Amino acid sequence: MNKVTDDLVTRLGQILSPDRVLADPVSRHLYKYDAALDEALPEAVVLPETTEEVVAVVKACAVRGVPFVPRGAGTSLSGGPVPVAGGVVISLTRMNHIIQIDYGNLCAVVQPGVVNIDLQDELAAGGYFYAPDPASQGVCTLGGNVAENAGGPHCLKYGVTTNHILGLEVVLPDAQILRTGSLPHDQLGYDLTGLLVGSEGTFGVVTEITCRIMPLPEAITTMLAVFNELDDASQAVSDIIADGLIPATLEMMDNLLIQAVEQSMQAGYPLDAEAVLIIEVEGLQASMSEQIQRIKAVCERNRVRSFQTAQDEQERSLLWRGRKGGAAALANLAPSRLTADIVVPRTALPQVLRQVVELGEKYNIKIGNILHAGDGNLHPEVLFDPRDPDQVQRVKQVDDEITRLAIEYGGVLTGEHGIGSQKRKWMSRMFGNAELSAMQRVKDLFDPHYLCNPGKVLPDPDDFPAAQPLSLPEGSFEQAAAAVCVRDGNRAWQPYDYEAIAKLLALACRSDQPLAICGASTKSGPLPDHIQVVSTLGLNKIHQLDTDNLTATVQAGVRLAELNQALAAEGQRVPLRPPHYDQATVGGVIATADSGPHRLLYGTARDLVTGLQAALPDGSLVKFGSTCVKNVSGYSLEKLFIGSYGTLGVVTEITLRTLPLPERRETLTLATAFPGNLAPMLQELRGSILRPTAAELLNSLAASYLDMERDEDGWVLLIALEGLAVEVTEQLDLFSALCEHHNIASQQLEGQEYDQLWQQVANLGSRGADQHCAHLTCYPSEVCRIVAEIDLIMKEVDCEAPITVAANLGIIRVPTPTDSDVLKVIARELLETADRYSASFSWVPPGFAEASGVQLDGLTGHLSRQLKASFDPGGILPRLPWA
Repeated sequence: MNKVTDDLVTRLGQILSPDRVLADPVSRHLYKYDAALDEALPEAVVLPETTEEVVAVVKACAVRGVPFVPRGAGTSLSGGPVPVAGGVVISLTRMNHIIQIDYGNLCAVVQPGVVNIDLQDELAAGGYFYAPDPASQGVCTLGGNVAENAGGPHCLKYGVTTNHILGLEVVLPDAQILRTGSLPHDQLGYDLTGLLVGSEGTFGVVTEITCRIMPLPEAITTMLAVFNELDDASQAVSDIIADGLIPATLEMMDNLLIQAVEQSMQAGYPLDAEAVLIIEVEGLQASMSEQIQRIKAVCERNRVRSFQTAQDEQERSLLWRGRKGGAAALANLAPSRLTADIVVPRTALPQVLRQVVELGEKYNIKIGNILHAGDGNLHPEVLFDPRDPDQVQRVKQVDDEITRLAIEYGGVLTGEHGIGSQKRKWMSRMFGNAELSAMQRVKDLFDPHYLCNPGKVLPDPDDFPAAQPLSLPEGSFEQAAAAVCVRDGNRAWQPYDYEAIAKLLALACRSDQPLAICGASTKSGPLPDHIQVVSTLGLNKIHQLDTDNLTATVQAGVRLAELNQALAAEGQRVPLRPPHYDQATVGGVIATADSGPHRLLYGTARDLVTGLQAALPDGSLVKFGSTCVKNVSGYSLEKLFIGSYGTLGVVTEITLRTLPLPERRETLTLATAFPGNLAPMLQELRGSILRPTAAELLNSLAASYLDMERDEDGWVLLIALEGLAVEVTEQLDLFSALCEHHNIASQQLEGQEYDQLWQQVANLGSRGADQHCAHLTCYPSEVCRIVAEIDLIMKEVDCEAPITVAANLGIIRVPTPTDSDVLKVIARELLETADRYSASFSWVPPGFAEASGVQLDGLTGHLSRQLKASFDPGGILPRLPWA
């Protein structure tokens, strides 16, 4: 790599202005560190204010071979923005504008330098919020949050940053601008947004972020539970989850933190307590009393010393001020601190906490503990004097041993602060050669000259663990495959273990034999004779139902209905309801990302997968993600396999988040002559305190399949409500009042079994082999207008079809005819409609793709093709659709 020259500094000054290029030693010194131990001095610092300026800066660096490092507020804890290879630091703090807040479509578009709390304050004034709320939210920027996939106290209920990012604008290392995702929810192709979030600024410079926002809940209650024993507090955390409650937050602090907080800000924590829990519940006011009482009862079973509820906003703010200011309060106890960041299964919290305390005694170092306890995410605060080399050395040893504990207890290296430069060496302990090599290939694809934040995340290739050779039988593909596994009654190869499926892929690669992967065949159509079929149905074991940690790990061939039947006995479920639910395999659901109508409340498969194993075409088995619900250890390659349709490898094992079974479930129906009549009501619903599980709009033919009462040629809106019984009761009343306000008649559906009805709804929009159904995704605020136009298009060509719409997600499912002439007319009309409303297709059947020319193009298509070639260079797996 080249050094920054006077010529480059001059050029940077021409691109920006001389006052926005910092080359003097004092200014550069301020950018050589974050909150970790590693330090390195940049050779120059630039302060761009627009995407165009970032492009020009990156181009100037790239043509000279000079490394560059994106930087936000520098609050990271892993050396992420430290320029370990020198070069130019690109500080994004001046790109701090909130570009747009679109309350009607529940999103905000911001620049990366926007401070988290500034967005929160702006949204709160309108009655909305952005869920990720790191403890450093008063200073950390949203670009940094995206880089580290930050969490925060409320991620227990709402998920981490990746669950709330709809799209990104990124300047790549070659100075091209990549735009991933968009405001509409679904897109064609691989999940590049999910891949980029948490990549620690090593793939490019994020210059614009589209965030999901939500209406503020009607009621928020904060509780403080005080414990005399750390173990009792830890057990209470697990028991609250096991009781079927998911609080918004479950935070813990130990005695050292309590002492520091009370000395600094007097938040009201008892000085002699061993631990306190800050617990918060949100939702409708009607449910607050029940949630509080149930949580209090659990704490009492675990010998809680005192339990109090904040009586007003002032008390609530004080409790949170103590928690969010806890780490900073430690400055009163020592000149410096190192914040460790690990995640373990929450059931392991008592053992791990005890061992962290013992480490402090062993190394004669004070350690306080702050925990996102509900997620099993520990932040041991290691206190020291940086002027004492001996203490610094002991701190490094403590940090290593804390990281070792994470691996020992089945956890991960980092939950929300990244690998950076500080934990690179540990990646070889958590991942094997196959995983690290796959991550390296993706890094090389985005950054072939290794200029973008080098020296982060991945260890040096020389430090990768040795690759494990795969012994393959001799002979032709069929001869060798027969020695590996058997064929089923449909002549499909059916391996019963991971080694067999890995060998099958390696044999196919060796023989240039095309393969198709199928589970229950609910998605795959007729296959050419030259294609060999591999069935995952032999991989049908449920490995672990870890209900204490709200996860389930299963093989790909397990049917979703079977998994949920097993979970139901434990009072939990995986809230996916794809088409053909009874037959669909978990692997098939993940490979197609077909989540069903209940995604409105629970999210998609992408939001529920925490870990995934796959067999790659070269015969290697790779595991990405983990069984922990928080994890930013390495690149999120599991996101690439979700919705990849078996083009990158064969998904063999999946870990999914589980949720408690709802106490009550109800369906409401609304009938209308025209979809536009519902638009004002749906708009108000999106911004209300109501949280429907699904909102599906059906045209007359679709409603007739479900025996729904309707006017001739009329439409029906189905609303699903699930949750605590008291909340569903309240929502029914509120929804009735909302409909009355808009002069729309609604009724509670009686006489139809809930699961059966919603499964029929899911099946209507199927993307299966015998369902020629195009999916159009649009702004939710435009959905009624667009669907009315589509209805007219179908009637004009005399093509009656059961149209279904995820009304508040903006997903329109249009069955298309097989007649090629009619299909061409419909395709042309649908494309014109999509263009008028800035909509796009997220799925098209093969015939429609050929008639319409819908495909992935531009930089997104190019990167998708490169990813496909990187994972499957021999092209033995299905080709990438639309690219």
